[in-house]
Amino acid sequence: MGVLDHPAPVLFGLLVGFLVGLTGVGGGSLMTPFLISGMGVSAPIAVGTDLVQATLTKLTGSVQHHRQRSVNMEVAIFMWLGSIPASLLGVATLEWIKASFDAAAVQSIMKEIIAITLVLTGVSLIVRVFLPSGWIKRRQKQEAWKGETSMSRKRRLGTVLLGATGGYLVGLTSIGSGSVMAVLLLLFYPLSPAVIVGTDIVHAMVLSFVTGFAQILAGNVDFGLAGMLLLGTIPGVLVGSRLSTWVPAHPLRVVLAATITFVGVNLLGLI
Repeated sequence: MGVLDHPAPVLFGLLVGFLVGLTGVGGGSLMTPFLISGMGVSAPIAVGTDLVQATLTKLTGSVQHHRQRSVNMEVAIFMWLGSIPASLLGVATLEWIKASFDAAAVQSIMKEIIAITLVLTGVSLIVRVFLPSGWIKRRQKQEAWKGETSMSRKRRLGTVLLGATGGYLVGLTSIGSGSVMAVLLLLFYPLSPAVIVGTDIVHAMVLSFVTGFAQILAGNVDFGLAGMLLLGTIPGVLVGSRLSTWVPAHPLRVVLAATITFVGVNLLGLI
């Protein structure tokens, strides 16, 4: 049975979409390892395919947050200035790895890079979950910055560098556009949680679109597989989003953080 004849991509897409809609995190961090280890897809194809399906999945959330006015466009724009060029550099790095090594070596190298990124993502989620809410509120009161005022030159430069860090990871691994960036936003910007989530999703959607297009040009996308994943992720996101107001997301985020960290450590062969 081929990959496209197997129901697993649709079912796993449904689960991932549901978790993303419910908690706002976990998309690429779960999908890419599943495609590589669970479906036997080559690492470059897994990265590119995940980015294409993630773009359409995140589009739904972006529209909703824009309607709710929970997006700080100034922060998003300066993040794009760093993340988009860096993501293209990440794609170029992936292409260099493909051109320099045989298929088995490429798979091994990429699995290690993705594993390290997963551990970083899992730790970031743990920080996000357990970061004291009182500390965040105190910073908000101290700076009294809700996004309506212009950022300082220093903050703009920091935002570009922040975007570049996350963008490179996304271009190379498809992981980090949501989880890592959201934590960094939470640490460095005294914005409300809703605005952080909305800004992060809109930024990730555009970043995934540009990087996904670059992956298409590089030949790293399986459109049939992406379509099967979307059959699951889109309804999963819609259902998860509707249930998010009733289901406590905090315990799920703890489980997701632990799961992502475990998957990363397992890929590294440490357990």
